[in-house]
Amino acid sequence: MKYAFVALLLIMAALSHSQTLTLELDGERGQIDRDLGLIVAHLENLDEYNDLSDYTEIVVGLGAETYSFDVLPSGLTYTQGYVVRADTDNYTLYFTELPLMAIQTREDIVDEPKVLGTLTYADDSLQLTTYIGVELRGGSTLTAPKKTLDIEIWQDTLGEESLDVSFGDLRSDDDWVLDALYNEPLRMRSFFAHQLWVDMHTLYYQDEEPKAKSGAEVRYVELFLNGHYNGIYALSEQLDRKQMKLKSYKEGVRGELYKGRTWGAPTYGQPPSFNNASREWAGYEMKYPKENQATDWESVFDFVNFVKNSSDEEFVEQIWSAFDYDNHLDYFIFLNVLRATDNTGKNIYLAKYNSDEPYFNVPWDLDGCFGSVWNGERENITDDILSNGLTNRVIELNPNNYETTISARWFDYREGLLSTDHLLTNFQERFDYFTNYKIYERESLVFPNYAFDGESLTYMFDWVQNRMDYLDTYFRQLSSTEETREDHTLLLYPNPVNGSIHLKNHKDFLNKDFQIINESGQVFIKGKILSDTISIETLSLGVYVLVLENGQSRFVVE
Repeated sequence: MKYAFVALLLIMAALSHSQTLTLELDGERGQIDRDLGLIVAHLENLDEYNDLSDYTEIVVGLGAETYSFDVLPSGLTYTQGYVVRADTDNYTLYFTELPLMAIQTREDIVDEPKVLGTLTYADDSLQLTTYIGVELRGGSTLTAPKKTLDIEIWQDTLGEESLDVSFGDLRSDDDWVLDALYNEPLRMRSFFAHQLWVDMHTLYYQDEEPKAKSGAEVRYVELFLNGHYNGIYALSEQLDRKQMKLKSYKEGVRGELYKGRTWGAPTYGQPPSFNNASREWAGYEMKYPKENQATDWESVFDFVNFVKNSSDEEFVEQIWSAFDYDNHLDYFIFLNVLRATDNTGKNIYLAKYNSDEPYFNVPWDLDGCFGSVWNGERENITDDILSNGLTNRVIELNPNNYETTISARWFDYREGLLSTDHLLTNFQERFDYFTNYKIYERESLVFPNYAFDGESLTYMFDWVQNRMDYLDTYFRQLSSTEETREDHTLLLYPNPVNGSIHLKNHKDFLNKDFQIINESGQVFIKGKILSDTISIETLSLGVYVLVLENGQSRFVVE
């Protein structure tokens, strides 16, 4: 009897110290992929659960089901996956610090029109469930297994009333892009590039429009699509009149916005005649004014025609009243730091704040950069200069002492925002975050198209270091006289090229022998440097190398 009483006391003591922690994940804060056996949860203040020694059981509630931990953890962290069980089914539970999104649709998502769906979203400050219209977005990326999406937030199932929402510190709006990042080996190039442009460039009318942005800002999210985990996306603001605060249409055209979609007028080729019955012209799509307001191509036609066909004297005198000087300086530097070959014209917006004011550029679709191209393949070219027809004339004619100014700006940037250490530190920190917080691990479960490993980061590090060294040489020579140049690196532009190569420092190589070969070493053109141009009209599309004395420069013919 005595021993039974003692045993009862021990049981009662144990029960009095037994505690169960129940983590309730509502419809926004927890998502499940049953096929993968995967649960991802965004739990506020996860650090409050770093010591679970007082608990004897932890239960996760998700929907109508509860899940228990196979092994009781000492604490919860973003850096570990946990095995949890519901009846006989095992799942791996991850906690994410990133915003968690889920989209559910009854119809297949197509490339127009938008179909009805529901969106749930959760971060540390916002929980949201709403109707949306969703469609596919993109060109070549439409064939990728991970799709970029365009979503519009609706207040009703018909989309008759939209709803403005602010995600984090992004703008308040109803229209958003979810960039799939599928063709990016480390899922960070375009994200960093978009933010770099916003950090680099300030719109010339910023004081007048303090809320205007020079580009689209982005933030990472993790997405579930129709019950399946779809990995990380870049949630992006739209590039539109609202983003840049262009003057609205009012009794006539004021602000203008054109989206470069193909080569032609966006790279300042010979402009064809225009037809105001169409919203497209020579590679541009008119985004503003809207179709119900006006369609008039005359202004942008006149500008492209001026760049292409004005006399040298007219160009030097008028270019910086027609195009914003600071924007051209920053964009040329930005383009070449990234070596974003598609953004010389095709992936570019041309904008005007108000009538009788200068045009300026805004980049978009920055997935092909920092040593890779649009399809994710590596292009290890670091010793060339990207330009277009406008930049070619600026470099050739040097209006307002452009060369000295851009050289000084380059070396100012190199002291801070574009220092090699700053660039590499940003990439390293993002890589470490994705690795340690198991984001690459989750991404690989559904899209193992890249290794997401240290070798990929090392390649990008090497590329950035070589690229910045080359650009240091290039911009140093721009501000030097022929007599003071100590090294004689061949500087060619534009790149990509069509028709002729231009040699910036051709006088250093007059009467020197050159060869143009392909990457297999086959010689296609040879001769002597006699002027500042070399005709390449006989070359087919592809990658070539200009070999001169002991140096060489790669270029692309397209």
